[in-house]
Amino acid sequence: MRIVFRVDASLQMGIGHTMRCLALAQALKKNGSNIEFVCRNHKGSLIDKIRLNGFNVFELGLPVEGGIDSRLPHSNWLGATQQQDARDCISVLKSIKIDWLIVDHYAIDEDWESDLQMYCNQLMVIDDLANRRHQCDILLDQTFGRQYSDYKALVPISCELLLGSKYALLRPEFVKWRRYSLERRMHPVFKRLLINMGGVDINNITKQVVKELATCNLPHDVEITIVMGGVAPHLQSIRSKVSDLACKTKIKIDVDNMAEIMANTDISIGAAGSTTWERCCLGLPTLQIIVAKNQEFSAKNLADHNAIKLLKEVKEIPSLLENLSDWIKTVSGSAAKICDGMGTYRVSNKISNCKIILEGFGEVELYNYVNLNADDKILMLNMRNHPEVKKWMYNQNDISKEAHFDFIQSLEGDFERRYFLVKQKTKNIGSVSFSQIDLCNSVELGLYVNPFEHLKGAGKMLEAIAIHYAFIEWGVNKIKLEVLTNNERAINFYKKCGFKLIDARKNNNKKILYMEKEAGS
Repeated sequence: MRIVFRVDASLQMGIGHTMRCLALAQALKKNGSNIEFVCRNHKGSLIDKIRLNGFNVFELGLPVEGGIDSRLPHSNWLGATQQQDARDCISVLKSIKIDWLIVDHYAIDEDWESDLQMYCNQLMVIDDLANRRHQCDILLDQTFGRQYSDYKALVPISCELLLGSKYALLRPEFVKWRRYSLERRMHPVFKRLLINMGGVDINNITKQVVKELATCNLPHDVEITIVMGGVAPHLQSIRSKVSDLACKTKIKIDVDNMAEIMANTDISIGAAGSTTWERCCLGLPTLQIIVAKNQEFSAKNLADHNAIKLLKEVKEIPSLLENLSDWIKTVSGSAAKICDGMGTYRVSNKISNCKIILEGFGEVELYNYVNLNADDKILMLNMRNHPEVKKWMYNQNDISKEAHFDFIQSLEGDFERRYFLVKQKTKNIGSVSFSQIDLCNSVELGLYVNPFEHLKGAGKMLEAIAIHYAFIEWGVNKIKLEVLTNNERAINFYKKCGFKLIDARKNNNKKILYMEKEAGS
C-alpha cells in the first residue's frame, strides 16, 4: 500500500502536526506500507527529521511572499494559495499510484482536497478545529470531547469520523511505558519536574515559567528538565535564564525518548498541544497552559474532567506546586482514563482496507474485521460457527456473539494479527487471516471459504489473495500454516498451492501438520 502525507512544520505552526504524522507513518511502515511525505520548506520545517526517520520527502518550494488567500483563519500557514499548493502537489503526485493521501494542515480545506482526489484512491484528513468543510473518506480529530455533531455538516455523508482521544496518534514507546508510569504514581512524590512548552515555543512561555519557578518554594532535591526543539528561537535565552534556579536543571534538545522522560517525571508544566495526549497516556499530572486559541476547547474539557490543572496565568504555578497533595493523585488517575496510547494502532487498522486485482480473478476487496459494519460482523460469526468451518478449528465450540465482538475489538490495537473479510462485487468469498506477523520474516495464515455460498474457485482465490498480500504488500519471506491431519482435502489443496510439509506434532491433543511456502516458490 502506498501512502503519502501532506503536512508541514514551521516556527509559526510548530511541530505537532508533523510529529503525529510521523507516529502514524511509522506504524503504517511497520505494517508494510510504502510511506512518503510532501512538505513545504518553511523556516523551522522538519524535512530533515522526516528523512532521518527513513522516509522520502517531496520538497515543495520556499513560501511565497504575498499572494496568500485569507479565506481560512490559518491561510498564511501554507506559504502559498491553496490553488498553488494543489498544483505543486499534483506535479509531484500525478505519476504516482497512491492508495491513501493523508492531509494534516489547518490551511487546507475542501477546495484543495477536491483538486487532489483524482490522484489518490482515498483521502484522509487530520484536523482539530472543526471550522471548515472537507472532501475526504476519513476524518480524524483526536480532540477529547469532540462530537459527531461538530463535523456532521462539514464532511460528506459517506465520510467516516474518527473522533476523540482514543485515536490520539502516539508513538509505540508511550504504550510501552504506560504501565510502569501509572504504577509509580500510586504513591506520588515530587522529585522531578518537566517543562515542555512545545518544540518551538514561539512566545517564549518557557522563560516565564522559569521566572515563576525561581520564586517558588520547591523541595531542595527537585530536579528540573526542560525539553525543547532544536528549531526553538528562544533556546539561548532559556540557557542563560536557568542559572536563576536553585534546583538542579538541565535542558534537553530534540529528545528521542520522551516517553521514558515523562514516565520518570512526577509533575509536568506543558502547553495544551499534541503532547497533552502523551502526558495523559502516562498519567503525568500536568499544569497546562493554553498557548494558541485552537487549544482552548480541548484544554477546558480536560480541566472539567479533572485530567489537568489549567492555568489562567503563569503566576499560579508556585501555589499549585507548593500544595501538590490537594490534586496530584486525582489528576493523574483522571488523565490516564483519557488516552490509552493505542490510537495509532486503531487508525492504522482503519485504513487497511484495500482492493487487489488478481490475475484470473479480477478485482477483489479486503475488509479488515475492525472496519466491518454490524451485519458483516454477524456474517463472519455465522461463517465461523458453521459446522463445515468450525470442525477444522482448534476450538470446535460455537463462539458467542459477545466473544466474537470482543475479539474484533481486541484487533483494533493489535499489529501481530490481521483478519479480512474478502468480497468480490456482491459476493462474500470468505475469510483470510494473518497472525504472528513478522514483516522481516514470516506470517501465519488462516483461511476459510464462505460455507453459505458454494462459489467455484473460492479457496484458490483466498489463497492467491494471501500470497499477494504477504509476499507483495508486506514483502515477507515465508508463509506458515497449521492444518489438522484428518483434513485431507485442505492438506492436498495446500500442497497443490506450493506449501511444503515441515513438521507434525500434537497441539492440545490434536494432531497438527505444519506447512510453509517461501516467496518465489
